[in-house]
Amino acid sequence: MQALLLAGARGSSPLVEELGLTNKSLIPIHGKPMIQYVLEELNCVKGIKKITVVGPPEELKKIKTAVPFSIVPEKGEIMENMLEGFRSFSTADAGPTFILTSDIPLITCKSLEDFIERSLETQADFCYPVIEKEVCEKKYSGVVRTYVRLKEGLFTGGNIFLIDSAIVERTAKKAISFLALRKKPHLMAVKLGLPFIVKFIFKKVSLEDAERRASIIFGVKGKAIISPYAEIGFDVDKVSDLHLAEEYLK
Repeated sequence: MQALLLAGARGSSPLVEELGLTNKSLIPIHGKPMIQYVLEELNCVKGIKKITVVGPPEELKKIKTAVPFSIVPEKGEIMENMLEGFRSFSTADAGPTFILTSDIPLITCKSLEDFIERSLETQADFCYPVIEKEVCEKKYSGVVRTYVRLKEGLFTGGNIFLIDSAIVERTAKKAISFLALRKKPHLMAVKLGLPFIVKFIFKKVSLEDAERRASIIFGVKGKAIISPYAEIGFDVDKVSDLHLAEEYLK
């Protein structure tokens, strides 16, 4: 399979602005850009034959690493960049594609391989990791994350996913329109449907319910993968996250 690493600079984050930089993926940690930690762990993953990075070409070319990767110029927001990456693939690249963001410097080869293995076993079109709150807090005590309460417990989402390349183009428009509603909850509720919203309010939505609803909306088989690795759910969004990453990467 191929891996697509998203490192676009558009839609600058508060952290980037606070540090006076232009791209989160290039934030230095002990003299190395954050994305380099992700690249080096990704390069160790069995089955990855090709790594493509979508982002600013001139900056990415300056990364000093032995990891081979190709560069696709960023085009816009995250979904547009993802599509640009897919469109750069040849017909020989058909099959599952592993997608990651570049702000997860604590990720490990072992955690990535575990997620891929669990995902491939499901034979789903799209797999997304979720991590239990207890797992996250046990490893990264005190770190603030956003959790969603489901029937099985409290979960946070990861920053990676596995997708069948064949479904990307036909689901892209739906995904973009759905993401556009993330700040308009009343319209998103219409998309999700009243029965689902009512179950969610009363904390009756299960992982299976969420999988089923997503599969209906996008017309694909989706699967949530419960990961035992907290690092999959840790991304650098705040200065405190950056300090924790620096501590763990000593």
